[in-house]
Parts: sequence; C-alpha cells; structure tokens
Amino acid sequence: MRSSPERVAWVVLLGSFFICVTLAVMTPLSMRWYVRNARATQQVNLQIQRGPLSVVRGGRGRPVSVAEDTDDVLEGSRIAAPNNASGRLLIQPSESGEAAPIATCQIYDETEVVLASARSPRFATSPLPHNVTLQMEAGRMRINVFGDNERSTAVQVYTADGSVKLQEGSYEVKINSVTEVTVRYGQAQVQNEAGETLLLQPRERALLGSKDIDGPLPAARNLLENGSFREPLDEGWETYKQQADPKQDPGKVEVAVASVGNEERPVAEFYRNAVNHAQVGIRQKIEYDVRDFSSLELQMAAQIISENIVGHGGCGEQGSECPIIVRLDYKDIHGNDREWLHGFYVGEPADGWWIHGWHERLEPQIWQPYNSGNLMEELAETPPALVKSLTIYASGHSFHAMVTEVELLAQE
Repeated sequence: MRSSPERVAWVVLLGSFFICVTLAVMTPLSMRWYVRNARATQQVNLQIQRGPLSVVRGGRGRPVSVAEDTDDVLEGSRIAAPNNASGRLLIQPSESGEAAPIATCQIYDETEVVLASARSPRFATSPLPHNVTLQMEAGRMRINVFGDNERSTAVQVYTADGSVKLQEGSYEVKINSVTEVTVRYGQAQVQNEAGETLLLQPRERALLGSKDIDGPLPAARNLLENGSFREPLDEGWETYKQQADPKQDPGKVEVAVASVGNEERPVAEFYRNAVNHAQVGIRQKIEYDVRDFSSLELQMAAQIISENIVGHGGCGEQGSECPIIVRLDYKDIHGNDREWLHGFYVGEPADGWWIHGWHERLEPQIWQPYNSGNLMEELAETPPALVKSLTIYASGHSFHAMVTEVELLAQE
C-alpha cells in the first residue's frame, strides 16, 4: 500500500513545528540555566604566618613544604599546619587579586584541612552566592565569612561528625573527640551524620557528634571590652606612659587602621622613636571571679614592624623591654597577687641578654595570631580566682608594633 503524500507532509510539518517550538522554548531556558549556574574558580591565597606548612597541591602528589605566601592554592589542596606553625587562607571571588575577600580561614597549629571547592557565579546576573567548601580533619580554625554589595557568601565545613553551614559572620570550628562550633556573630547550621540539625545564633556553641548534638550552649565569655578597637581607646581601656628621660619622646599608643591580610582592621598601634627606656601601654580593669571556670584563654593578633634597643632586637638586657608584652594580673585561690606574662620581639638580642620562657620571637612586619592555651591548666599550681586586669604595653627604646582582636575567653 502506498503512503499518502498528504499524510507524510502533515507529519513533516507537525514534526518541524514541534521541533521549532521545543528549540524556541529550550534554547533560552538552557541559556538562562547556564548563566545562572555557571561557576568560576575563586582566587585562594595561603599566607604563611609561622611556617613552614605542608601542602598537597590539588590533592595530588606528595606534600611540599611551603614557607612563603602563595597565591595558587587549587581546589582539592590539602593544607597541614604542624606544631607551632600557622597560616591563613584568603579567599577572593576572582583571579584579579584586587577584590575584597569573601572569606578568611585562620589555620592554627596541628590543623589539617582540605579546600574541597571554591566557586563563584561566572556571570553577575546570577542570584546564587559565592560558595566555599572545606573538609576539616583535625585542629582548629577561625573562619570569617563576608558578603559583598552584589551577593552573599556561603561556607560549608565538613568534619567526621557532620557538616556546618556558615552565613556571613565570624566562627570557630575545633575538632577534639567531637566537633565544637562557636558563633561569635552570624548564624551557623550544624548537622550530624544522623541527620539532626541545630541552628546556632550569636554567642552560642554546639558539640557536634556523629550521633547527637549537644547545644545550643553558651559560647565562651569574653571578659574584655573593645578588644577589636572598633571604638576609641577610652572605651574599656586606659592608657599610660612611663619614661626614664623626660627630655625624650614618651611615645604614643592610639587606634589606627592597618591591613591584616587584605582586610582593613582597627588596631592598637604602639610607636616611639627615641633612646633610653620608656613604656607605653593600655590597661583594662576586669575584676571577674573565674573560680567556677574550667578554661581561660587569651587570643590576639600581633605585628612588630620594627624595634631598636641600642642597635639590637630582643627584649633588652633584663628581658623586660619587648615591643609587645601582655600582662594578666590576678589573685590566686589563696588570695595572693600574681601575674602572667607573654612578650613578643623581633631581631637578634645582644650577647648576654635575657631570653625568658615567656618570650616569643616573631618575623618582622607579619601578623601573627597568638593563643595562650588554657591558662587554668598552665597556672594549675596557683590557679586564678579573680582576674584583676589585662595590660598590653610596648617597652624599650624605639619600637613600632600593633595588636588587634584581643579576647580573654572564659568558659565554665
């Protein structure tokens, strides 16, 4: 039987029509989907604060020792900070290196993390956020998440116990036997392996186990006011000066703005250019009973730009002239007045000058995070009962130093 030419014509005509309609609908939808979902790789820099760090580039090959800043951290890279080493991931939305950061990850010692992915929308018209995914395997990180004027940022951290979704804000993620998540400000959603979820608000924390979530718990209490120096120094602090020769410049301490990585942050700046001894400092009265607390930690970031004590670095002949010294005054459980000290310096001390156990040498002109560890354990022989005050001062002849993000965290 011969086919009807009219029927064949109608089949061809209707088929062409449906193909035309399909193309007319699917082409713009496909283009819209692509514009919305296409991704570009972010620029990720690794800043070495105290090196070297171990890096497996792109997750392939053998670990390499990295002692200098690098701007080619690829997706899949594994970064490990051994004991007494630290670094910082600076994540920007483009490869230009000029854009403001969308996230920073402070990597403390004995921490291991994988940069699983770091992607941003390729086209400005996409409504999707910047996305960063981290696989944290050990240690402790401080994560700051920023947005920009055009889109938000979402950071997701995976651990062996579950996952943590972070919005814009500041957070700490720490792995011991469980994963501990603390929100300084912002919001965090934690989810364990069993599928349970919990939303954390500012100043809350949670202990994330694979089978349960303990929280929300109160975050560690910061006993200091204005430790980020976003307010004038007279908000919480009092300043003082001492000098051996009244004819010399006494030095100064004031709030300034400095580049910390690619971020502009307020800092307390200590400066003097003179000879003979002087001391410039800030002090905050605390008067807080800590007998019921199990943990007391000092955290801060410090940078020493320069120092000069009769042509040398170090902390002077008696070990008391560091460009940055932190002193915690407290009463122990027996009612005795005591102090805890930690000092930072750069350069080489002269022969015979004292180097105390509480001295720490920094690389000049590099921001270095500092964490005291649990002072309740360190001072266990004379445990603090009342924290009286915290003093940060510069001591010596000529010095230029800065501190910021100072926190004294007490936890029950």
